[in-house]
Amino acid sequence: MTAPSRILILSATFGGGHWSAANALKEYYAAHYSDEVEVHVIDFFEEFVPSLNVLARFAYQQSVQFFPVAYGTFFELSNKLPTNPVVHELRIMGMARASSFIAQWRPDAVISTFPVAGGVVADIKAGRPLVSATVITDFGAHRTWLHPATDLYFVACDEVREDLIIRGIPWDRVAVSGIPIREGFSQDVGRTECLESFGLADRYTVLLAPAGGSASDAAALASDIADAGIQVVAFSGRSERLRRRLDMAAQRRTLLKVFGFIEEMPRMMRAADVLVGKAGGLTVSEALAKRLPLLIFNPVPGQEVYNVDFLVNYGAGLWCRDEEDVVEKVRFLATHPERLDQMSENAGALGKPAAARAVCERVLASVRAGRS
Repeated sequence: MTAPSRILILSATFGGGHWSAANALKEYYAAHYSDEVEVHVIDFFEEFVPSLNVLARFAYQQSVQFFPVAYGTFFELSNKLPTNPVVHELRIMGMARASSFIAQWRPDAVISTFPVAGGVVADIKAGRPLVSATVITDFGAHRTWLHPATDLYFVACDEVREDLIIRGIPWDRVAVSGIPIREGFSQDVGRTECLESFGLADRYTVLLAPAGGSASDAAALASDIADAGIQVVAFSGRSERLRRRLDMAAQRRTLLKVFGFIEEMPRMMRAADVLVGKAGGLTVSEALAKRLPLLIFNPVPGQEVYNVDFLVNYGAGLWCRDEEDVVEKVRFLATHPERLDQMSENAGALGKPAAARAVCERVLASVRAGRS
């Protein structure tokens, strides 16, 4: 009997998108190859750079929330340098532990959904019989994702593939798979059924996702949209403070519905007409898979600007200047159904709900080819 293929997935919990993509891959293998593939998902920082795990996460969150301009400037400058000194040091610090783990666990393939992790694997894979793959989790590629020894790159769209080829990555190593999301986003469920399952009225509905800023700002935006006569579904994620603020606002507004952490996000997105929030790569991919147009405000300078540009260029989203502009654009789409329908059609054309399958099958095929 052939031993199961071993696939190691390296990720990080920064921002959530990297980790969500990693788990989408794990879930696909578990659902379709439970007897043939053994999968292990690891938080790169927690496992290999534990001394910096908490500090690095804190620094990222603080810089994105309180110093976005400085973060964006660093992002752009580091994209022009041949070597990012911060990333270089992180790779060195994690190298020994990662190399030891890989030597002991002996994976057939390593998939990285975080750029530093991909660099470490590229550095240590020489002489090891493994397939190294990187999944880029935005609609643009910072140079920290690119490492010459990587065997396969999986990207969100044709533009990223072309960019990688221009930068010297061989064309046959780059696949336009989309960003991996859960298989639930590929299921087709009727909108009316989804509305009823959440107790929502059958009317124009805005899904308000957690975004940057204070809880009071988010509650104020939800209130302003509801006061414009529009049904708002606001979810607070795991923030109890935001949940309390939203609940207080909802007490005086029947059109404002508040939810905590939503497990059935594919159904919730299907119930909505437009999503208001930030432009993380995973959020954008999930919305496109459900044909859901996006209104983006306060994007994080850097990677989220890639995502906004992609949406706007293809007519699947709008960039809002501020909260007041959000309300105006929400109202515009409510009164111009033909424009909303066109944006929904554009979003559906861009969506890649089977991205996890594309990545997993290509990696597994490469592993099998190496074994034969």
